[in-house]
Amino acid sequence: MPNYPSDITITKIEHVTVEIDQPAIGCNSGAKEIKQPDPNGKWHERIARIHTNTGILGWGAVSWGTTQDDAKEALNKNPFDLLNPEDGVTEQYRGLENALWDTIGKILNKPAYQLMGTESYGNGLPAYDSTIYFNDLLYDTKSQGLKRIEDDIKKSLTDGFTACKMKMGRGNHLMERKAGLQRDIDVVQLARATAGEEFKILVDANNAYTYDEVITFLNETSNCDVFWIEEMFEEDVELYRNLKKYINDKGLNTLIADGETRTRDPLEFYDPFFEARVIDVIQHDMKGLGVTGWKKLSKMASDHNVKCAPHNWGSLLGFFLSLQFAKTIPHFLYGEVATLTSDVIDTSAYGFTDGTFTVPEIPGLGLELNQDVYQARYAGNEDWEIS
Repeated sequence: MPNYPSDITITKIEHVTVEIDQPAIGCNSGAKEIKQPDPNGKWHERIARIHTNTGILGWGAVSWGTTQDDAKEALNKNPFDLLNPEDGVTEQYRGLENALWDTIGKILNKPAYQLMGTESYGNGLPAYDSTIYFNDLLYDTKSQGLKRIEDDIKKSLTDGFTACKMKMGRGNHLMERKAGLQRDIDVVQLARATAGEEFKILVDANNAYTYDEVITFLNETSNCDVFWIEEMFEEDVELYRNLKKYINDKGLNTLIADGETRTRDPLEFYDPFFEARVIDVIQHDMKGLGVTGWKKLSKMASDHNVKCAPHNWGSLLGFFLSLQFAKTIPHFLYGEVATLTSDVIDTSAYGFTDGTFTVPEIPGLGLELNQDVYQARYAGNEDWEIS
């Protein structure tokens, strides 16, 4: 193990909630009523700021389960005792992991990705637009609704994406079941006609479909070259085995993606799915599982030729964390972009062109806090502080 600095200690930890701009993007299959998206919608990001005796300040998104008591236990400890790159974070401090990667990167003057893995892979990391929801249902007529979906797809193209994910499952609550399935099919057909042949179309039903509905959907969209189907129904090894056989027999290239809603389950939940070779893409949440968990999961996935596409929703920081990790594995497939922005979080060091992102060669996670904004709006208004 490398000889990490032993004279650095944590002197203060702050927990602060910052505001994120996220224009609301509509309903998915879980919604029971249509709601007009709020163009001025706000989300929030919980971050931890870790101060050290050397003046280095690391910060990052807080994972689930972090408490003030956890932070108190970290005081006066060496950051490398809480997280060392070889073994990852100790379980007690899992909630501080993202901030710790930034901290140790800055201490060692290295980008975090260089510490997350033993190898690094090229830039040009692909990401998809994850904001195509049920906005067609906001309108009185089908033609008006489909025009809105067409406009949403065109915006995705204008924004520079080469792939998007579309929500499916309108028949779960918001339409009559058969009519909802037909509308799902219609919007995929429209997306393909609008975006052209090279654009990747991913679909996600949030477990709203039955097995038979998936088969109907695949039959009716077989000319659309759907790139992946995600969480079409609750995980079931035998149903997935049948679905995989159908896809192969039909001669489709469609991948089966899963894992988003199982992030809090033991990783071993997916062992039987991997062993049966019925999942092509694994998607646990990046911020929730963390880099340490994802390193283990990516090894499991690699052993079974499964691609990695970390889920990210409601977290501006989780996406950029996923890009740092993505550079360390050869089987990264896609990052998930939810079009979040913030006046206090500066992401400009990351480049974006032709649907792909470039990770900056700067210490830590490659993000900065706008100090003027932080001082004006958040300094002194932290949720809590331990020192």
